[in-house]
Amino acid sequence: MSPAPHLTDMAAATTAGAAPATDSGSSDGAQGAAVGPSAPPPSGVAAAWSAAAVTVPHAVGLGLLAFAPLAGDYSLAALALWSAALPGLLLTLVAPRAGVVYAPTTVVALLFAAVLATAHGAAPSLGLSARQVLAVSGTTVALAFVFQWLLGVLRLASVARFLPISVTHGFAAGVGLSMVLGQVHNGFGAGAAALWNARTGWHALAAFAVVVLAWWLRRLWPRMPGLMSAVVLVALAVALAGVWGAGLGDVFAPATQPSAFAWPLLPDWSGIPWMALAREQGSALVVLALLMALVNSLEILVFNQELELDHGLRGNANLALRRESLLGALCGLAGMIPASTSASRSRIVLAQAGSSRSALAIGPRWHAGIMLGVAVTGAWWLHWVPMACLAGGLVLAGLMQVPGLMWSLRYARRSRVTWAQSWLVALVFAVMGGVGALVAGLVVATFVLLHDSAAKVLRHVRLDGELRSRRLRRAGSDTWLAPRMNQVAVFELQGVMSFGVAAHLAEQVRLLLQPRHRWVILDAGRVPAWDSTAMAQLRALVRDLDQQGIAAAVAALDPLAAEHAGDQVRGFADLDRALEWAEAGILSQRPIEQRPAHPERDLLGEIGEGVPRAASNALLALLQHQDVPAHAVVFNAGDTDHDLLVVQSGHITLVTQWPPDKGLRLATVGPGMAFGEMAFLNGAARSASAGVERGTAHLVRLSRAHFDAWARQHPEAALTVMNNLAQIGARRLAVTTRQLRAVLE
Repeated sequence: MSPAPHLTDMAAATTAGAAPATDSGSSDGAQGAAVGPSAPPPSGVAAAWSAAAVTVPHAVGLGLLAFAPLAGDYSLAALALWSAALPGLLLTLVAPRAGVVYAPTTVVALLFAAVLATAHGAAPSLGLSARQVLAVSGTTVALAFVFQWLLGVLRLASVARFLPISVTHGFAAGVGLSMVLGQVHNGFGAGAAALWNARTGWHALAAFAVVVLAWWLRRLWPRMPGLMSAVVLVALAVALAGVWGAGLGDVFAPATQPSAFAWPLLPDWSGIPWMALAREQGSALVVLALLMALVNSLEILVFNQELELDHGLRGNANLALRRESLLGALCGLAGMIPASTSASRSRIVLAQAGSSRSALAIGPRWHAGIMLGVAVTGAWWLHWVPMACLAGGLVLAGLMQVPGLMWSLRYARRSRVTWAQSWLVALVFAVMGGVGALVAGLVVATFVLLHDSAAKVLRHVRLDGELRSRRLRRAGSDTWLAPRMNQVAVFELQGVMSFGVAAHLAEQVRLLLQPRHRWVILDAGRVPAWDSTAMAQLRALVRDLDQQGIAAAVAALDPLAAEHAGDQVRGFADLDRALEWAEAGILSQRPIEQRPAHPERDLLGEIGEGVPRAASNALLALLQHQDVPAHAVVFNAGDTDHDLLVVQSGHITLVTQWPPDKGLRLATVGPGMAFGEMAFLNGAARSASAGVERGTAHLVRLSRAHFDAWARQHPEAALTVMNNLAQIGARRLAVTTRQLRAVLE
């Protein structure tokens, strides 16, 4: 899977003028915030303020959303503010990393909200108090971070990379759509879930004013913290208009009700009916915990990879998972939304701090300090902020959480399937929640895996006879065979062959074959496994081709698959032998008058072509006959004999080392063909080994000394023999070149 930093809080980075460089093709807003030659020296404090200006409205808004079910029992401001500050501060103190900002991320916060809403929904039937609901939620979130810890311990974090881009895009977009739909559902803070009236209309107007203003400020001044500025300006506009708390009455609902300073609410684990809770909501809570662990682990993994590749800040992603998991579980048990690596805020710091190591080091600390100050003072000012302003920030965050590619019409036209899969997962997430999205994501991931395997099952397709076997033949046979090799189609396969993949393979083979093809070879040397349904598809393909008059064979089929294939599938040990089979079939169509003379009357074979009869008879008298049984060697590489050999019957295999299973098979020499010509011509040691793999071969030998004596008596005939040897060498060099080209291609 391609790296997918889009699962981070992209809204925050975008509104702060530091949009992440995602694989969605969106512009990198961080470049607008980069420090240029005329900019002031990079400051960790300035970078921290820019990041915090995003975190404050975003984290507080998410906190208020998450803890809304408990608003009637405790100070909502305290719940949201402490969750926004303390977990990030704890991680910053215990596990500091240069350039890494810890804060509640969109995914974790929304899934925390889903967990708390699920627990709160079970509260009436189970008799749970607010503190007990918080305990149930904290325990579930702690379980999620235990799962994340296990991913780090087992070093399985990298498994997240294999999620297809459509699924990760869908998760990210689903989170964003859930945020937007959540704001629409609650009337942008007006609390009108079903009734839309003038009051909710004012809230919607204020919320979208924040969206438009934040977007405009980001475009106008990329370095300005657009989201915080938009929230403040719209809140001031509401106050100046005199419609909040005066004039029109309580039109705009405040973010929280006025309250005194309060400490975090401690969960109560006593008296919780855990077994009844498990029966009623256990499966839903566990699935939400798994989803939180998976998505948060993916975010941490991808951003750690980005830190190393783009910024040279090396770290251990699995170690980061373990450290953040332990502290995240502790924060969850304490009833707070756990903090995690916030890629969006970290990118803001990285963009503004540049290469300044000191700024990268102190920026995250100042961010944590600013958030602590917000938590301490928030009880005195948060109720002056209209909830509609924070709702607008969440709407913008939700819209920007959707990867940019999913908004692209060009991408939708170019990659319809991937685009549709992403929106499918996103809509399931928004409508059915994380449980449905997880199931849909796994289904889509499985589909994508099988589809990609099928799409890439054909590694190479050769339809015009580009490949030839290593079988050496006489010039006449080779000349007749070469133009007819386009009757052979070779399909090189790769990957695990499952039912869907094999069905796609069979379909593609049928579509690609041309009327001229009479032989089909499937090279399975790169297929590690076949399942039973794939073998059934293979047998059906071979049967269908046979009915069309096309002979099919499979090369390099593994022994277990070959056993299941049975007699219906013709198999060969390797592609070279399968090509020999096809070539032999083509040669069998040659008219009888064009076939070579019988070897018993043609002892000299190809080296004797054109030699006068008298000289030929004199040379035949010098030949020595030799029978070579199966598995016997004729000569080994490095031997110093210089005899030229001609095959009369049987076949000789030339390999780099004998026996053949220990070396590379170079060529097969059949009747009428000579071999050993290099040592015969230049007197050098043998460069390869020769032997008989099966059956018995009958050879004739011609020593160099006997040839030289014969050449002195028949000089013109000797020139003919030497010319034949030169042509043999040229043809074999051409064969080697063709084979090398096929390998390189």
